[in-house]
Amino acid sequence: MDTEAVVLRTIRFGEADVVLALLTPLGRIPAIAKGARRPRSRLGGRLQPGVRCRMSLVEGRGELATLRGASVLDAHAGLWVEGYRLRAASCVLEAALRVLPEREPGDAAYNLVVRALGLLAAAPPAAGPPRLDPLVLGAQAKLLVAAGLLPQLGSCVGCGAPGPLVGFSPRAGGACCPACAGPSGAERVDPAALAALAALVGRPLADAPGAVEPRAAGGVERLTGLVLREHLGVTLRSAAPL
Repeated sequence: MDTEAVVLRTIRFGEADVVLALLTPLGRIPAIAKGARRPRSRLGGRLQPGVRCRMSLVEGRGELATLRGASVLDAHAGLWVEGYRLRAASCVLEAALRVLPEREPGDAAYNLVVRALGLLAAAPPAAGPPRLDPLVLGAQAKLLVAAGLLPQLGSCVGCGAPGPLVGFSPRAGGACCPACAGPSGAERVDPAALAALAALVGRPLADAPGAVEPRAAGGVERLTGLVLREHLGVTLRSAAPL
């Protein structure tokens, strides 16, 4: 099959092969590029994480598709000239790799990752660590939507009260008012973090820098991390410890 794909991860395999995690409009696909690390291979330089290609894949009997050819559509060159951008992009790629299931078609998730990489490739470095960049947090928030994991943020998940919302319970499914926070075992959270996460979900990704106050960025990351740990058993390596 011929499809667009973004390289999420590469792993050296054997003497000259590369195992790839690819995100395509057809879902996340594992593949192998045989001989890609040989000096004369035309594939090696095209298979870096974050590169978007047109790929020819052959499905076999095993789990791995075989890559037959690749042509670069967008190398996202801006990522490679600024360390901050590259680290921020790696956070988005890791989230897509860990959150999205294999072989589940999803144009929205694919387009989201492509859009995030394009914006990061041209974005000036923000204050703070790359993992807390608003574009990174926005992409991760929207990946929750794509994976069907978005918690309830605008009202209490227990009683439906509009607020104040002072707690968050990933097991119960979202934000909690003071009366419901205790019985649900909710964790105390900054209301600004809840509001920022809701804004990131509701706004276009390009508007993410205006949706997150610097003091709320860490709280947004924590909320996303709590959801992923509860529902997928996933902890992002690029995130701060919960």
